[in-house]
Amino acid sequence: MGDGVGRLSYLDWLRVLAVFGVFVFHTLRPFDDADWHVKNAETSEGISIGIAFLGLWGLAFFFLLSGAGAWLALRWRTAGGFVRERLLRLLLPFAIAYVLLSPPQYYLEQHHKGESDASFLNDVKTFFSDLGGDPPLWLRDTYHLWFLVYLLQFALLGLPIFLWLRGPHGRRLVDWIAERCTRRGSILLLAVPLIPVHLLLLAAPGPDHGWGEFVFFFDFFVVGALVMSDSRLIAAVRRDAIPGLVLGIGAFVTGVVTGIIDFLEGWWEDPGYSWPYLWYSPLITLAVWGWLVAVLGGGMRLRAFRRPLPTPLARAAMPFFLVHQPIILLIAFYVVDWNAGIWSKYAVLLPAAFVASAALAWLLSALPGVSLLFGVKRPIEHRASRPEASDAA
Repeated sequence: MGDGVGRLSYLDWLRVLAVFGVFVFHTLRPFDDADWHVKNAETSEGISIGIAFLGLWGLAFFFLLSGAGAWLALRWRTAGGFVRERLLRLLLPFAIAYVLLSPPQYYLEQHHKGESDASFLNDVKTFFSDLGGDPPLWLRDTYHLWFLVYLLQFALLGLPIFLWLRGPHGRRLVDWIAERCTRRGSILLLAVPLIPVHLLLLAAPGPDHGWGEFVFFFDFFVVGALVMSDSRLIAAVRRDAIPGLVLGIGAFVTGVVTGIIDFLEGWWEDPGYSWPYLWYSPLITLAVWGWLVAVLGGGMRLRAFRRPLPTPLARAAMPFFLVHQPIILLIAFYVVDWNAGIWSKYAVLLPAAFVASAALAWLLSALPGVSLLFGVKRPIEHRASRPEASDAA
């Protein structure tokens, strides 16, 4: 059976919501218990639990949507056209944003932590004096742009897999999987083969955003494409939104009750294998997949998400992602020094950062020529005659 995919406006709506979720996640980071670029003196354990909850599945959901979009893009493009489009929509905005937005974040972080008292220009010179970083990011101090580095590599690594899945042998595998996902709750079993992979690799030694995390997110990127490859798998996700929610909540609550927050606080600083890790790693995979099915399936069901995404909102999504964190850091740099409580500070940081990010994103998306530099899709790429050709980045 072919993919049989109809209108997919829900993917565009979910992508915008995912971008907003990342924004909220970063506005909370100054107030959680973990290290970040700008930190408030007072932190909150409650916010740390919220961060663990959002971080547990939010970024995986972003990559799942990206994998789904990559699969759909290949319906209308050759392999070469797909690579050219990904380079234009990912590598070009990454390069522009890295040069323009990473140095200011470096300056704010260094001065906030008291590690530099140099002028902005001198800190910029220091930043560019040594850009080498560890794989799989390859560059130093990518900040939130690490997502684009991953995504570009995922697109290139995923391309031969997706082309194989479209061939006769791949179609037989997809058909075999789809036939086994016809019963209620069965789509949740797709997490089972991921558990040993994540158990083996997620704790592999390496830098922040290292190979273990790379494989973890790449798996969900591929799963996103797999779901879009067959109408029966799409129907299974839509059908199992509630069982997915039950699995996601159940695994997350089980983790919290058994001490996953304390475990992660130490494990993120020094990942490694241990007996507690053998318990928590499968829980993480199950919780993430449960929430992904719940949110993706819920998005498929929502009547409001059947309408096409307004063009200005769609065009501003990538610029908003690119600019939001530097703006959050700039505002937080001053807000965290106020003599006020956490929630008073947050009540200023959240709306101020959102308004500034949204305004700048709209401006960048509306300027001819400039918009292409910040990853905005060319209007000609929207296929008016084929409204089903959604292409989530």
